[in-house]
Amino acid sequence: MADTFSRAELSAAERELRSHLAQLASGAWFLRGALSERSSKCGKPSCHCASGELHGSLYLVQSQAGKVRQMCIPRVLQDRVRQAVKNCQEMQRLIEAVSELEWKRLRTRKV
Repeated sequence: MADTFSRAELSAAERELRSHLAQLASGAWFLRGALSERSSKCGKPSCHCASGELHGSLYLVQSQAGKVRQMCIPRVLQDRVRQAVKNCQEMQRLIEAVSELEWKRLRTRKV
């Protein structure tokens, strides 16, 4: 079995998936993990949070080597981090879709 393939051998659906993968991989930020929005009080009696309007924060949570790690994301980076997590999830979805097509091709021996 060859390690490479010609685009002509691929279905239109697979060519489109692979094209989207390449575009995403070439110019996007990626972060694996989940986002967790949390609310808390700071403890200052004169703060608005004392009357119920809590402070919001965003955490990136990830399992690494069997341990959970988390990081509070500064407000200025939240949009970028949200997009990076979405990009990683989309990349994983695309890889899974291409893998499924490869599985079917291998199963039917159309290699």
